[in-house]
Amino acid sequence: MIEFWNNYKEKYFRKKGQKLLAKGNFEKAYLIFQKALIINTSVENRFNLGITLLSLNKYSQAEKILKEIYDIYPENELNLLGLSECVIMQKKWDEAIEFYQKTTELFPRNKAYQKYLLIAKDAVAREKYVKAQELFKQATKALKQKNDKQALNILLQASEYFPEDPTILNNIASLFIMLKDYQKAYNYAKKAVSIKPSDSRYQNNLKIAKRKLKKQI
Repeated sequence: MIEFWNNYKEKYFRKKGQKLLAKGNFEKAYLIFQKALIINTSVENRFNLGITLLSLNKYSQAEKILKEIYDIYPENELNLLGLSECVIMQKKWDEAIEFYQKTTELFPRNKAYQKYLLIAKDAVAREKYVKAQELFKQATKALKQKNDKQALNILLQASEYFPEDPTILNNIASLFIMLKDYQKAYNYAKKAVSIKPSDSRYQNNLKIAKRKLKKQI
């Protein structure tokens, strides 16, 4: 009976933590995943905690957890990506190159991984990438505080450092839609879709901006 109850609680905490993580509520997700980990130190629970720490900008702590998982499952795609992000954000360039190299070798069809490997190898590009990601996180904070215009200005700066990041571009498009500047929203959404056409979120913003522009004619 105790084992059944513990399994139920762990599953509940894991699902709740994943929902909070998806919503961007990283602090609460971290607390919930810790509860799941107390019940079961499974790889999944450790990975969830590691990714949450990464989202909280606690890169060294996240790296420690994800490296432990890497030692067990060196070919896990999601863990490799998280680990690569941890080391590049800490400017551990040699390790970043090593992990992105392995990712490209394991998943050669994904051209995005090849692009990030080139960034990690380029002394100027990698500094710009890190700066763009730091600005993106600042913008996320501003959005949580309902400072939409401030968030937009920060994101525009981020896009200058790393203009090929579809997530940054799509967030800019979303904010221009909110501000009813549909032409700019369309331009940014179109570029995001051109970089990552398979993402439905980017396609949705492009459709919204296009529809709003037609109504203005």
